[in-house]
Amino acid sequence: MLTRTVIATALVAAGIAATPSAAYAAGAAYTPERVCGAGFHRVKDGHRAMRTRDGAVFGHVYLMYSKRSGKNCVAAIKTAYTGTRTVTGAYLEVKGGGRSEDVQKYRFYAETGHIDGAWKCVRYAGWTRDPHNRVEAWGGRKSWGNCQG
Repeated sequence: MLTRTVIATALVAAGIAATPSAAYAAGAAYTPERVCGAGFHRVKDGHRAMRTRDGAVFGHVYLMYSKRSGKNCVAAIKTAYTGTRTVTGAYLEVKGGGRSEDVQKYRFYAETGHIDGAWKCVRYAGWTRDPHNRVEAWGGRKSWGNCQG
């Protein structure tokens, strides 16, 4: 134990985090670009915090678009309870087109899959809950937007 304390103190003095949380390190690796895949980029007005009724942020939801394929994707990425399986969902609807929803107990994120949406309005949402399934955090846009492709 003394050896670990000495090493941790030396690392902190050198400006290096001594014991990063494995869950945080793994969760921090997830970006909406990584979740949705190659060619997808964040769109204007395509980000919302997933907040509880009390205002606590449990994660973020992102609307993504690929100009090359004309498809949309939504990634709901947790920042609370990362590494723990909690109910987490992502929703995407294209006006006059398809819709996709993914809800399961995930450790880091939920993702809708890719839906055609070039030059069509979309709405999106993401949500996650605490491990006891009592508190939900929601974010998204209920109105139609991003209609210009």
